[in-house]
Amino acid sequence: MIKKFFAISIILIFLVSMIGYVNEGNAATTTAFAHPGLLHTQADFDRMKQMVDAGTQPYLDGWNQLVNSSLSQSGWTPRATATIIRGGTGDNVALLYIDIARAYQNALRWKISGDTANGDTARDILNAWSSTLTTVSGNADRYLAAGLYGYQMANAAEIMRDYPGFDVAQMQEMLLNVFYKPLNERFLIGNEYGQDHNDAYIQNYWANWDLSNMAATVAIGIFCDRRDIYDIGVEYFKNGAGNGSIYNAIPFLHPDGLAQWQESGRDQAHTQLGIGLMATINEMAWNQGDDLYGWANNRFLRAAEYVAKYNNGDDDVPFSTYEWGSGTNGATQTQTVISSASRNEYRPIWEMIYNHYANRMGLAVPNIAVRASLVRTEGGPNTQYPSTFDQLGFGTLLYTRPAGNGGTAILPDGNISNGTYRFTVRLDGKAMEAGGTSKGAIVQKSTYNGGTNQQWTVTHLGGGQYSIRNVQSGLYLDVESASHDHGAKFLLWGNNGGDNQKFAFIPTGDGYYRITPVHSNKPADVVDFSTADGALIQQWRYLLGSNQQWRLESLY
Repeated sequence: MIKKFFAISIILIFLVSMIGYVNEGNAATTTAFAHPGLLHTQADFDRMKQMVDAGTQPYLDGWNQLVNSSLSQSGWTPRATATIIRGGTGDNVALLYIDIARAYQNALRWKISGDTANGDTARDILNAWSSTLTTVSGNADRYLAAGLYGYQMANAAEIMRDYPGFDVAQMQEMLLNVFYKPLNERFLIGNEYGQDHNDAYIQNYWANWDLSNMAATVAIGIFCDRRDIYDIGVEYFKNGAGNGSIYNAIPFLHPDGLAQWQESGRDQAHTQLGIGLMATINEMAWNQGDDLYGWANNRFLRAAEYVAKYNNGDDDVPFSTYEWGSGTNGATQTQTVISSASRNEYRPIWEMIYNHYANRMGLAVPNIAVRASLVRTEGGPNTQYPSTFDQLGFGTLLYTRPAGNGGTAILPDGNISNGTYRFTVRLDGKAMEAGGTSKGAIVQKSTYNGGTNQQWTVTHLGGGQYSIRNVQSGLYLDVESASHDHGAKFLLWGNNGGDNQKFAFIPTGDGYYRITPVHSNKPADVVDFSTADGALIQQWRYLLGSNQQWRLESLY
């Protein structure tokens, strides 16, 4: 079925709705954050110190990895410069990412051992950059630089925030005015510096571009005590329009606890990078009491299991055709098979994920467990390979924890209240209705007449997922055969707890939502933009169309 046109204006509507999360004038909010509270808390550092001092494994091996790193040695002279360029003429971004790695590793050594030579080195590197750097530039890769090195800089600074002589205010100002405002915020939601996503179609950039900027947004929000900025990152994680939000980054749920990652058909290096970045966002949010690890019914766990399984060498991994829009006009691109490129590449990302799900939460993670064991003991970046600076590393030291040591975060409420609603489509204002009262009855849309077949009971299942039950029949909204395919019909069925009977309401702006089955991430769509009564409802990739946007009107 061919889509006739795209409602491009919805991008602007979403932009306006998201910008509303930002306080006027960039004024700091008063809600306190826990400090240190990015990737590491004080309790984490106390555990590391205790275990290293006692010679406990694998902490000791992890500590030795850090101590033996060439980047963790004290006495380094910073190479701060006013302008950093990533991509294009004059690329000098290595000056920044190597100095950040040095600052972070020296900060870890000071925090765990108390060695002030390391502390002084970390402080001096950070102060030099915060007093010197004024611009991050280059081609589109400047957004990757701002995301990756923004979150890393904030993490190094968070460790040092109480260190004598460290200029916290200067670092906060630099992160906000050099990284966040002109680059991170602009890329994700747009602002006075320009439209979101570098003026491209909303699905053009791979998940990593969003995720790196989301990580910077969350980290900078915490370090700068800016709840408004932090909330933008968390909200984007849940409902953002680009490929880094959780449903877009993890579009398909598969059997056996697996879920397909957005870049799986591209290569495994970028796939693992994305997994590592989403874990980083989750860990920072967890340390502030927000459970993004568990959001959407542990959707991230299923994706990490999928990626780990394939990179462990198991070819028995399902793949559903992935389709997206590229360029500035949304030209359709398709991947039909998983990519083996860069398979089994080393990435120090797995200890963080394994220790959260297995040891904090007590969940079974067989593929992640194998992956973590294969890359243990995790080290850090290598100056000969620039891509190794995408992660901060040293996860065996930093994230190993006894079982049950992490406490329990509380999943926030969903974004829609439980109740009975009518769903009216933006296309023409007509209502979703059941075409019958028996299992398998079609779902369509027609002029609203107040009938109970046009009324739907919405119930939050946790983590932003909902069941939708027809009032007339008592049967549940369902996607036929749990299909991932375009054009699969919405119909009624008895409740079976399947993922094809669970839905997310993802805001599109101006009070409208995508009604999105969580198994496929393809929202409720009126076939062929038809305005006729009785037009069928199917699932289809989100194309920004008014036939895919629904207003939820509470009835009682």
